[in-house]
Amino acid sequence: MLSPEQWQEVRRLHAEGMPIKQIARTRRIAPNTVRRLVRSPQPPRYQRPERASVAAAFEPRILRLLKNDPALTAADIARRINWPASASLLRSHVARLRITLPPPQPTPRLQAQQPFASLAPTDFRPGWAECGLWLPTQEFDVGHGQMRTRPVLVMVAGDSRRLTACLLPSPAFRDVWIAHHRVLQEWGAVPHTLRWENHDIQSLTPWYFEARGWDLDWATYMARAELADLTVQTGLPMPALHVAHRRLKAAFPAQPSAISPHAFAMDLKSWVDDANATATSPARWASERSAMRTPADASQLLGLRARGRATPDADGYVAIAGNHYLVGAWGARRKLTVEVTNTEVVISSSGYHAGGFHTVTYARNWARSVRLTDPQHHTVSESGTSRTVQSP
Repeated sequence: MLSPEQWQEVRRLHAEGMPIKQIARTRRIAPNTVRRLVRSPQPPRYQRPERASVAAAFEPRILRLLKNDPALTAADIARRINWPASASLLRSHVARLRITLPPPQPTPRLQAQQPFASLAPTDFRPGWAECGLWLPTQEFDVGHGQMRTRPVLVMVAGDSRRLTACLLPSPAFRDVWIAHHRVLQEWGAVPHTLRWENHDIQSLTPWYFEARGWDLDWATYMARAELADLTVQTGLPMPALHVAHRRLKAAFPAQPSAISPHAFAMDLKSWVDDANATATSPARWASERSAMRTPADASQLLGLRARGRATPDADGYVAIAGNHYLVGAWGARRKLTVEVTNTEVVISSSGYHAGGFHTVTYARNWARSVRLTDPQHHTVSESGTSRTVQSP
């Protein structure tokens, strides 16, 4: 960058008749630079190129969150949109956008006298559903000499009363979401309104020692539903869900001896299929399903995954959902990627570990405080080829 004094001197010499090449030699400046200084009416100055703000891509989502809840703080918004930059930058943008919103309108007195919780299900347009947990009194033999009760996720389509139910390994929200995600994928549709009876769902509890990246909690679920333009409601009457609970309680009374979760899940699926075949009109279900959202339209919600990072302990075990799964020496003191479903635990290397990229798959155990050393399979990929390894 040349100084204003150099610009002024070059223009003076040129005005006195000195040739451009001579000016370039005497001042040790490139001839093209001399020509540019001669043509420029203003002295050169540094000007930083304009660059779009990091907040520009987030502004529509921030505005949508503020319109839905003007009292949201910048910290709440940062968690909901996965803000990648500094907190002070987000606070300044939120303050600027908050000013542009119209002032909140006072709630009419008539509306306050008629709360939403008193509305009947018939006030909803087709395409909504009621969700919650049913807690059977039956004990299950989960292996390793342990007998435990397990919850069932129940979802009922609000208009057609189509029912679905799925046995869960625990009432933790991660397990509820895994089953809920699978049910929505089976339906091939997402209700535009989900009414939850969530008082039996456990709050977020760590699955890993020193876990990182596990954001599957109720608050995240609500935030992602807002971003997907879906409505999630709690604390409302659940007539269809309670009818389903009574039917399930009558169909599955407690047995004197414990049964395996797999056998109960098979009986549950058979009962649900029969119940839908006898009590649900296919035409009514097809009509209601067409009123729901497609999975692509709800990608913000369905994109949630039970996935995180973990480091094995000194013995090579990773703690997941109350149990310990052996990975072996190849994963010692390394960050590993873990993906969990209700039936499987998949542990994989996030980079090149001990001779290749490792993937160990275990059948998920529903017992507690168990050390598992026998995976379903262990593959190692290297140079475009994969091989199976017997030990973890």
